[in-house]
Amino acid sequence: MRRLMTAALLSLGLAMSAAPHLAQAAVYANRVEITRPAEGTPILIVMPEVSLGMLTAGGTVEPKEEWSQNTRKYLNDNLAKALQGKKYATASTDLAAYEDSQDQQMLKLNDAVTDSIAQNIGLMALPTKTSFDWTLGDGATGLVPADSTTPPAYALFVRCKGSWSSGGRGAAFLAAAAFGAAIPMGGQFITATLVDLKTGQVVWYQFNMVGMGTDIRTPEGAATAVDTLFKSLPL
Repeated sequence: MRRLMTAALLSLGLAMSAAPHLAQAAVYANRVEITRPAEGTPILIVMPEVSLGMLTAGGTVEPKEEWSQNTRKYLNDNLAKALQGKKYATASTDLAAYEDSQDQQMLKLNDAVTDSIAQNIGLMALPTKTSFDWTLGDGATGLVPADSTTPPAYALFVRCKGSWSSGGRGAAFLAAAAFGAAIPMGGQFITATLVDLKTGQVVWYQFNMVGMGTDIRTPEGAATAVDTLFKSLPL
């Protein structure tokens, strides 16, 4: 558990403090070979988890619920549009909104697995783990609707976290720069996992820093972020 918490904190810290040039360069990805589903096969999109805020002059992050909710919708809409452009059907589910504890536990499990992957690939590789072999277990099959005539082949999980600097933070940055010092500015990152709903296996993982000039709080910015995210999608 300590390893997972460390990975999560380091990932969030990276997004909060990334310099602009890093915001375009930091990408971690891995995948396994899969067979592409037939056209029209449903892909289940789990409503993205989004947490955005304002980085103040004092270095604290003030949550901005409107930013988070707007970005959540824009990302979800563009994920569906991108998958439909690949000739798949799509369905969305909001696990966080369900009262069923099993659904919420699946969301938490994916978060923990994603953090563990991040630690192994992008931060502190585990010396005993030499292959990309991660799973959500048999419980992933519970995400398939019981009345589905054509069950979804995969589930797509997306998380987005980060901040934008306030005017006061920008002024503090300039003041520090005048004395040869530097203070962290805001940044955002997106992680995604694609899960095989028959086996629970994670077949694709991606970590992207959002590029400088891409504002994911807008429909256009969210579309750009999804296009970048999907460059390595194995579907």
